[in-house]
Amino acid sequence: MDSRSTSTSFRELGGRREVMGDEGTGESTGSGRELLPILEKAADHPCFECALCCRYIAIEIDPPTTNQEYDYLVWYLYHPGVSVFVDWDGAWFVRFETRCHHLTPQGLCGVYERRPAICQDFDWKDCERHMTDGPPDKWLFESADQFLAWFAKQRPKSYRRFQAWNRKRTRAKTSRELRRLKPVPLVPRVAAR
Repeated sequence: MDSRSTSTSFRELGGRREVMGDEGTGESTGSGRELLPILEKAADHPCFECALCCRYIAIEIDPPTTNQEYDYLVWYLYHPGVSVFVDWDGAWFVRFETRCHHLTPQGLCGVYERRPAICQDFDWKDCERHMTDGPPDKWLFESADQFLAWFAKQRPKSYRRFQAWNRKRTRAKTSRELRRLKPVPLVPRVAAR
């Protein structure tokens, strides 16, 4: 069999799936081909057709208390695929929508035997898909406008201070930028005949 062939039949592999390299990219890792058993998730498995936990990462952040930290949240939320949420314990998180590149088309882990500890320690019972007593998050912000509306309503004094800080900072930056520019006298253009 040609070592570059990717069209080996299931029967030729003796009931096993052939994966090249660590990520199935076709690049050898030095150890050659790796044969993995073909697995299927049982329909009664709680994670069947889900893999939600493999489609994002969430990083805990300190609860915002300063104008700069509130500004960071606005900046995070200006980016597509980024949201901020607060869980029911009051912990703040930045969430990045990103699919694990080891997630197979069947919704299985392509590196299950050597998956990171965070994956091993995750209990499917903690998955937001299985929460039946309400929304998984206390607050979820998917845009800067959502966050600023919440901020104005939930923390009005802090919001007013943030707005004043932001206006002052913007004026100072604009003033500095304008000083860098050299004024050019405007000369009326003569229309071409």
